[in-house]
Amino acid sequence: MPLTEGDVLDTLSDPVALGIELYVDKIHVKGEYLTTVRDHIRAGNILVKGGTQDLAFYDQTADVLLTQKKSPPADDGDRALLLHECVHAMIDVYDPDGKVTRHMGELAAYLTQTTYTVRKNPSANRNGTAPWDKFWGDLYATVRANKLDTTAGNGARIPAATLENLRVQLAALPSVNYGNFSKEATGVSDGLTRMNLFLSTSDEPVSMRSSSVAYEAYPDPSDDYLISTLMKAYASSDVKGYGGRLRRLRRDFLYCSLSRAHVLKKRLALRKRGDRLSELFHDRLSRGGRGILLRVLALRG
Repeated sequence: MPLTEGDVLDTLSDPVALGIELYVDKIHVKGEYLTTVRDHIRAGNILVKGGTQDLAFYDQTADVLLTQKKSPPADDGDRALLLHECVHAMIDVYDPDGKVTRHMGELAAYLTQTTYTVRKNPSANRNGTAPWDKFWGDLYATVRANKLDTTAGNGARIPAATLENLRVQLAALPSVNYGNFSKEATGVSDGLTRMNLFLSTSDEPVSMRSSSVAYEAYPDPSDDYLISTLMKAYASSDVKGYGGRLRRLRRDFLYCSLSRAHVLKKRLALRKRGDRLSELFHDRLSRGGRGILLRVLALRG
């Protein structure tokens, strides 16, 4: 059973996580901004779903965070990884114009993850000459050199030369695609589709209140339901109506069963004449809306 929405919310309520503050190039990681991510999750602007992989993942196109395949509750290592992805979500919220580069976004996430790990376990380290070992070792060294292992280092700006050294290593790491992107490549943020924000006034632990989200049985959206949803007419100026439909379908697609997601992905990828659902999906939704929903279905795979 994968980690739950409650595990993510608890990570974003952890005083250690919220006590971190650092600058990576133009990216400012701060507890206040991570709290905003938590509130967006609570409001349903960012959706959380248990994933099927060992690593967590945030998809900025669909505003979906997939947790790692690990039995709850999350331990400190799990939380560090979730915090990494929450930094990506934070960038998505605060950089809607997509100016942050891919490599700097990853370094901000890795350095936040490492800072959290060292503050939780001061002796944490990694040694070795293999690419991943050296990269992690340099991350730990960077955290300590900039005094981020304690709150005394809050607000530190990681030197440009240090970031460039880490960036070059990042681009050369095996088994990941960072090297497929240039130093200047962006495209890691585009803002949230939904921005109705629930502002919390409590920092109480949320596991018992929120972890059930991942276990609830969501009925699969039937053809009749989806057709009815797509058939509903809105005035051309009714942005709220169109947006509401897109958000409902996004949730329906994310929380449906894997088998239903596979069927929908196959049926909706292209407009199929004679398939009423496929026809309406392509006729009643914008290209951008279709792209988001197809991306949600792809994430399920």
